[in-house]
Amino acid sequence: MLIFKQPEIGGKVGEHNDSTFLYTNPPSALGFWFALEDCTPTNGALSFLPGSHKTTQLKSRFVRLPQGGTGFEPLPGAAEEAPTSESKEKDDKYIQPPCPAGTLVLIHGSVLHKSEKNTSSKTRYAYTFHMIESEPYAQYDEKNWLQPTKEMPFSKLFAVHA
Repeated sequence: MLIFKQPEIGGKVGEHNDSTFLYTNPPSALGFWFALEDCTPTNGALSFLPGSHKTTQLKSRFVRLPQGGTGFEPLPGAAEEAPTSESKEKDDKYIQPPCPAGTLVLIHGSVLHKSEKNTSSKTRYAYTFHMIESEPYAQYDEKNWLQPTKEMPFSKLFAVHA
């Protein structure tokens, strides 16, 4: 997927983890994010909450809804979290590492990350794709919003031989 953040209008992407959108049991998503241009604090560079992949419980997954469309569904046993004053404190713990053009950022599926609006006069282009484990190592849920079809199956890196 190509991500285009246009000058002065490229929008903010809120805090999330990729396993919410590519849910497997057990969680296995891994993101590959390539900076195609220099990514800076003013043009909407990525920021991460260090260690969040170890401390943040997956609370929901993005699914196809029975009535059509997509939405978020709580995961069984996930605790609802009320907004607190800790969110500003958590924002202060985010880091924004330098990402010059050509940088590859590997993103653990459970790590919290986000990006701010592009307020600069320069574009911020990136290319990203994700990988997940498949059977027998992880189960891809039939409710997930993104589903392979016979005509367009998920690409495989290698075949599993039992």
